[in-house]
Amino acid sequence: MTVALAAGLALTGCAPASSNAEGGSGGGGSASGDTIKVGYIGPLTGGSASLGVPAQHGFELAVKHLNDSGELDRTIELVSVDDEADPTKSAAAAQRMITEDDVIAVLGGPNSGPVLANNPVITEAGVVQLVTIAQADGLIDPESPGYDLTFQVTENNTYNVGATVQFFLDADYASICAVADTTEYGQSGIASIEAVFADNGLDVTQTVSHEVNATDLTPQVLSLRDAGCESIYLFSYGQDAAVFMKTVNQIGWDVDVIGGRALNQAAFLSIAGDAGDGLIFPSVIDLDKASTKDFIDAYTEEYGADDDPAHTFSALAYDSMMMLAEGLKGSDYEGGQALADALGEVTLDDAVSGRDGSSLSFGFGDHRAPSDDFQTFWTIEDGEFAMYRNDVPSTRP
Repeated sequence: MTVALAAGLALTGCAPASSNAEGGSGGGGSASGDTIKVGYIGPLTGGSASLGVPAQHGFELAVKHLNDSGELDRTIELVSVDDEADPTKSAAAAQRMITEDDVIAVLGGPNSGPVLANNPVITEAGVVQLVTIAQADGLIDPESPGYDLTFQVTENNTYNVGATVQFFLDADYASICAVADTTEYGQSGIASIEAVFADNGLDVTQTVSHEVNATDLTPQVLSLRDAGCESIYLFSYGQDAAVFMKTVNQIGWDVDVIGGRALNQAAFLSIAGDAGDGLIFPSVIDLDKASTKDFIDAYTEEYGADDDPAHTFSALAYDSMMMLAEGLKGSDYEGGQALADALGEVTLDDAVSGRDGSSLSFGFGDHRAPSDDFQTFWTIEDGEFAMYRNDVPSTRP
């Protein structure tokens, strides 16, 4: 089944979607009566909140659209739990959603490590999970027992790196270095960088890592400078990436930096300020796309312009809920394998995320939704997010 979304984005100012950071707020079971409960597990507080909160708001906006439009024969209730980007807390949240909240599916989250921890809990209970934002390649593993019930709406790390490598090829740097945090996102990103660059005849001269939520990255910056790096691939979450860029700026090091998609975080902008000017990073937002512009207008009216200034995480969340809704209609509101089978037939031809002309579809047969040419690239200009290019080819790995 194929669906376009633009019409629903005119719906703004409607009543808030049911959401509770401590769990559900009453109501019927997952698919009983007139209410379907859908879970979201993600960081609503802490260092990754600028990933998790916009995602929650994107889900809420989609739920408002669905409930107000009457597209479904049911009412969607969003059940949100804050896992603080902690894998142990994320797994516990999943267990509670399954046993107490009776959700029909779980969406989220932004952090790869917590998704790896909660996915077995969710899928072993026969519940579908849609990975909305997290990008580690290993989240979709055909050898995993939960593969049949796990779907990834966003592009993975190798997809991002496969498009980004073109910037390094075009510049013909003599020395390319990489930096990443020690999370699953960062380390799987380094693995993707090394593999993709090797396939393109490029060597990564030096790689350094750091703990997440770092307060001082001076040793890492000096190590890379002293190694003679002409360019840096920065694959860290927003707060840490901002600390890195501020340190580069403070020591007066003139080096080209290209980042990973986590740099779309509001936290990066608020901490780095104009120290991030000129940095390039992948995005899924195309400002020349009509459905995207409509979404941004609706989201800004509801949550303000500063809530998700690069729009990436809220847009992916919105599209994830819309794909789930189409799957629910296709499964006659049954969960489990029936829902998984129905999701395999869903295509969004005019999603709010993705470059104009791209699509989201689980019909590719590998449980990953983005089509070719899904990515755009953004930058920082005068301390603000701005679209850089929407014409760089990108190919599904």
